[in-house]
Amino acid sequence: MTESKGLFIGLLLLSLVVVGVLVSGIWYLNFYGFNLLSYGVLLIISLVLSVVSLILVLGIIGILLTIRLQRPIKSLVIPIKLVIAYFLPVVIHLGAFLGFDKEEIQSSFIKMSNQLINPEDIEVNAQDILILLPHCIQLADCNFRVTSDLDNCQRCGRCQVDDLIGLQKKYGLNLAIATGGTLARKIIKETRPKAIIAVACERDLSTGIQDVYPMPVMGVVNLRPNGPCVNTGVEMEKIEKAVEKLIFKEPIGEKIVES
Repeated sequence: MTESKGLFIGLLLLSLVVVGVLVSGIWYLNFYGFNLLSYGVLLIISLVLSVVSLILVLGIIGILLTIRLQRPIKSLVIPIKLVIAYFLPVVIHLGAFLGFDKEEIQSSFIKMSNQLINPEDIEVNAQDILILLPHCIQLADCNFRVTSDLDNCQRCGRCQVDDLIGLQKKYGLNLAIATGGTLARKIIKETRPKAIIAVACERDLSTGIQDVYPMPVMGVVNLRPNGPCVNTGVEMEKIEKAVEKLIFKEPIGEKIVES
């Protein structure tokens, strides 16, 4: 997919316009002809939506400034976190209404999230990095399952688990394969990384980024030549470039993480 992070940001701005119009309309109704109960209800709704609008404004400003300045804006971390954690479903529904594909929006969200990461602000060594992979990276017909123990891999080279273990040994990284979100969270809790390079489909990456933000998660969308969840792959050069950028503290460029 070639869509940029601008799709998500554009839909986020459109969401702000929709919320702003709604808030303005409800505040307008507050002053015209309602009884006390209706006025009280509308006032509460107006205040809640006004707070939501403010969070959305601050979150969007924080995202744009972070991407432009290539460093986090500490005072806006909480609004950014709230926008990332709660507004993605809103943006997806709005985008679907306008005819955009859900995966396009999720892919744009992932690219935007990747751009929020600045390695210069992360004190991370190779052993602090976790590469988190989906179980479908291993061939479905392999008899040596590696989800519970990577040492089970026979390093036959039929799938990319061999390449990824080689990358792990080359840099001294943490490498893990998860069968789902619950196991992924357990691995993160046990490993306690300072940065994650996650490989998955758009849906799982979006959910994972939301779950652990503000922990830096660099998302790389997997390759699905056989369809979803079966014998998937990943572009190894993107993984290695992401590792090197984190270790050597160079700013992340969109070309590194573009999926």
